[in-house]
Amino acid sequence: MDVVLGEWSIGEELGRGGMGVVHAATRRDDGTPGVVKFMRPDLAEKEPQAAAYFDREMRAGTALRHPHLVHATAVGEADGIPFIVMELCAGGSLADLVAERGPLTCERALPMFAGLLDGLAYAHAAGFVHRDIKPRNILLTADGTAKIADFGLAKAFEAAGWSGLTRTGALLGTPSFMPREQVLNYKYARPGVDVWAMAATLYHALTGSTPRDFTPGRDPWLTVCTTRPVPVAERDAGVPAAVARVLDRALDDADGLPHSSADELRAELQEATHDD
Repeated sequence: MDVVLGEWSIGEELGRGGMGVVHAATRRDDGTPGVVKFMRPDLAEKEPQAAAYFDREMRAGTALRHPHLVHATAVGEADGIPFIVMELCAGGSLADLVAERGPLTCERALPMFAGLLDGLAYAHAAGFVHRDIKPRNILLTADGTAKIADFGLAKAFEAAGWSGLTRTGALLGTPSFMPREQVLNYKYARPGVDVWAMAATLYHALTGSTPRDFTPGRDPWLTVCTTRPVPVAERDAGVPAAVARVLDRALDDADGLPHSSADELRAELQEATHDD
């Protein structure tokens, strides 16, 4: 790309998803590395008003300041396309880490998730519900600090009118890390959906698997609605029993969301660590 955007030089594309396109960036005055995420141009073109909502909510999102949330440094608009500049997390994603090195030990994972749940509680208190917590949205800094990415984007897409189905009929979010209630009632997602997704992300970090089994060729959303999570012990008998019990309870969403707050799950995991 190699263009200039205000004080930032925009470089190569690093990735893209359902909401945006991510490019490498460098601050022109001091060479500080960062990343810039642009709203997908096709989404901005379909409804110009949505881009305005996106920009407004992204500006609100820059107010979030927590050591376990990816820091947004600036927002703006270029040729009608909203963008957000974020800190660079050079350690990649939790998804990459597990794929490359295998499941994490409890000794490594539990302190990491204690920080993430603290960041999640902070964001919920500020009025933000993420709706797409998953291993790929947990980023690692060069020193290994884990941070939740894209909180502002989730809020922005809700305000822009994509809180349920997109124009192409694709539900936003990732079924492997989404509770049953979120699929059934996406528009009114509560903080508890993020807590469930964080528990599912910890499950993946410890076992290398998703809580539910997804059969190839079967509608994944139907799987979420009609099947129950596999107990942790059936995935990895090495996970301490007390920790497994907490995760199994946190993911049992047959009768609703087990936890309404991130602090509640954080406390239970801490107690389970002491029990073991």
